[in-house]
Amino acid sequence: MVFSGHHQSQPATGSEATQVTVHGYCELDAAALLNLAHQGDFERLRNLRGEYTLVLEDQGLCTIITSPVGAMHYFYTQAGNGRSGFVHGRRIVDILSRAGLNWTWNWQALGDLCQLENLTDNGTLHPDIHRVPPGTVLQVAHGELKRDTRSAIESLGSESPDPVGAIRALNTEVARLAGEQPYLSLSGGFDSRVILSSMLKQGIKPHLITMGTDECSDVNVARSIARRFGLQHDLVRIELDDFLTHAPEISNLTNGTKTAWHWHTYLYPLKAKIPSTSSFFVGTLGEFARSYYFDRGQLGRLGDRFPGVALNRFWGLKLHRHPTFLPDEFSGLSPQFAAQLEEPGIASRVSRLRHYCHDSFLPGLTRYYFEQRVPNFYANGIAMYQASSQWRSPFHNREWLQAIWNLPAGWKLGSNWHRFAIEKNQPDLLDFSEENGFQPQRMLRRAPPLYWTPLMRRTPYISYDRSSGWYRESALQESLTSRLDLLGDLVDPATVNGIINQHRAGSDRTRSLAFLLTMAHWKQVLANRPKA
Repeated sequence: MVFSGHHQSQPATGSEATQVTVHGYCELDAAALLNLAHQGDFERLRNLRGEYTLVLEDQGLCTIITSPVGAMHYFYTQAGNGRSGFVHGRRIVDILSRAGLNWTWNWQALGDLCQLENLTDNGTLHPDIHRVPPGTVLQVAHGELKRDTRSAIESLGSESPDPVGAIRALNTEVARLAGEQPYLSLSGGFDSRVILSSMLKQGIKPHLITMGTDECSDVNVARSIARRFGLQHDLVRIELDDFLTHAPEISNLTNGTKTAWHWHTYLYPLKAKIPSTSSFFVGTLGEFARSYYFDRGQLGRLGDRFPGVALNRFWGLKLHRHPTFLPDEFSGLSPQFAAQLEEPGIASRVSRLRHYCHDSFLPGLTRYYFEQRVPNFYANGIAMYQASSQWRSPFHNREWLQAIWNLPAGWKLGSNWHRFAIEKNQPDLLDFSEENGFQPQRMLRRAPPLYWTPLMRRTPYISYDRSSGWYRESALQESLTSRLDLLGDLVDPATVNGIINQHRAGSDRTRSLAFLLTMAHWKQVLANRPKA
């Protein structure tokens, strides 16, 4: 059984009443959760099947427990008004109001968001508000806070490589989560096709949805697959009006930390009108089985031999490759913000990122993805899915994670485990082209030896992303310029207007405008928040 919901009340042992709130989903119902809490079995509570945050409360005691992946955001502060100063919740604006805090920027976190599109560690955009880490039991009693955090990666045991065992774990989890009429977000990529292969092998026929337009590569692949296997398929079109209408809600939901470039994650399941009784499968965390950050074949293996040099080079190049603001625009930013983007700020960020990789290259980048990218960036995506659907991902399963973590790099480079799983589960799914693939109308069973080099020709890919054109539309530009006064502590109006004019003239400043629009709507949410 999978239990999900908000809160249930149940008598505790003795005469006190205790309540549990479940954010996300887990395998136990409220009574079973409370029973484990009464027994003090917090180790079991933080290792349940599912993706969740549990909040257990009674008079004078609050216990917050997060799952090992930690993708259900929950926050707290100890700087609030009142005797203990402890305030907790899912929305930063609510915590600010209840704690009586004023807004102030966490400049390091803002620099991370600007350069990485995700925060790192347990920070938020406010220096006194913190995210509860993954795998944590946090307790507050009579003003005293105790926190015990366990690393999921470090708890994954060593075992012999078992790619078939990873498939078994995936298939078991898909069957457990499917329910009566599951929906699946299907693209031309690997993660969703692996899930579909598992469903088809087990006789599960999902309702498919794909975001985009008739010309998109994802849409054409998904339509072809739907026809072949007799599956219902819906095309979900996202328009600029959808984007503008829901901007305030998205900003509040993601606490200002999901840039507007990615707001479609909220919009397409909402427009798909997925029934509340259906599971909605997405491919979140499937990249754990791929070399997400550096899929470059033998170059990655070379980096493993010289991890310090490779990490410095990788992160330095990444932070310089797609700047949100150009050096001649730094003078138009607040000094604290500009300092994060100038060379000393970048050097400091590279040092932190290397630390998050634990001084190893390919395994370290995978660990960064799992411990930093997923509970920050992808957790926001999950919050957006959950706003309108019963989202599920089989890749959060612990047995699957352990099997994948123990696979050699050769299974992850070139998405080779994904190819293997698709072939074993439903080989006919290889008869459809892959995203940026090597042969038309076909997914290869294994990546070619030089797949990562420019020598390999790729099939054309037409994206669903229309944001570059949208940011040339007057309606979207007006959504930004009408809020320039709210951005005064970050950037001056002349700099913003200069970026708008450059984009209008043909330069691609989508990344810059998406970041600025995100901050403008976040400041609007802050301005509209209820006062304590």
